[in-house]
Amino acid sequence: MKFGLLAASSAALIAAIAGISILPAAAQSRGLGGIAKPSDTSGSVMQHMLDVRSRAAPIDGDTASRVYGGRAAAPGAWPAQVALLAEQPSEEGQQGKNYGQFCGGSLISRQWVLTAAHCVTNPDDSLSDASKIMVQTGSNRLGAGDFRPVAAIFRHEGYNSALIDNDIALLKLTEPVQQSGGPVGAISVIGQGQPLPEGPAVVIGWGFMEKDKLPVDLMETDINIVPNETCNVGMAEQTKRDVGSFLLSMGESNRIPEGKLEEAFNIIVSNLGPALSENMICAGVSTGERTSCNGDSGGPLMIKQPDGSWLQVGLVSWGRIPLSGNNASRCGHAELYGVYTRLSKYFDWIDQKLRAN
Repeated sequence: MKFGLLAASSAALIAAIAGISILPAAAQSRGLGGIAKPSDTSGSVMQHMLDVRSRAAPIDGDTASRVYGGRAAAPGAWPAQVALLAEQPSEEGQQGKNYGQFCGGSLISRQWVLTAAHCVTNPDDSLSDASKIMVQTGSNRLGAGDFRPVAAIFRHEGYNSALIDNDIALLKLTEPVQQSGGPVGAISVIGQGQPLPEGPAVVIGWGFMEKDKLPVDLMETDINIVPNETCNVGMAEQTKRDVGSFLLSMGESNRIPEGKLEEAFNIIVSNLGPALSENMICAGVSTGERTSCNGDSGGPLMIKQPDGSWLQVGLVSWGRIPLSGNNASRCGHAELYGVYTRLSKYFDWIDQKLRAN
């Protein structure tokens, strides 16, 4: 047992924004205040993943071919990786509690798990109930290893659920890890302000693969860390396509002159800001063939150090799905890289929380 020291715009929102250019004059005069922002009906990440897991047919690592474009991790390869579990409704006649995986995380000390803030945030921005979460350690296979209860959740004070910024949280286990039924250890985290090299990285998790398959064995895949501008450019181009598709469909059904649609389009795309903040990392491959996906959230993005050890530099945070065109797949879209929390911005925050709690 090894432990060391710590070393998207939605379619509805686009529709609301675009509406300022095509509403009747009386409505336009009220400005943005006259447009109701759609309420979020998607539910929490936890509930979404529990729902889809309860319906999905699990497949093991030998059957899984390609996290997206990945491979089954060797037993014991990633002793710091954990699965975040929550209770699912039991089937009739079933004895005991049934737990489902909804996010990933990593052990950074005997009693602390690092994960994403959005994994432990409810739709109303309140925190999830720590007593309802279990952490699985010591096994790459879901349902194996050790289940450990959570005593408390610490979410970054600046977490912004709309921008998915400052997407980081800590879980304190009720007891430090002393004994384990399988390989378990802590991973080092990149230091505050340390430069992040571009190039090869690895991401791991139990999230969706192709054709909405969910693995029971931990998957891993090789990706590249690239400049944030690479993500910003790809996402801006996709947003332009989405906005254009929406405006054209609205224009045709409402007999809006093409010139006015062009004006609306130009106003919107000329004011697009960067999708990524300086607190984020862009990583993946240009084809989208290898990437993280739903269910991988909170898991580690890692780089290999010269001495052969692994350093965690990021957390699986978010990605974008095209609203127009062929978007049948949840993930794996060309030029739409995955976005990760940049841990070099948060080492001091992590250290402060561990020392104070």
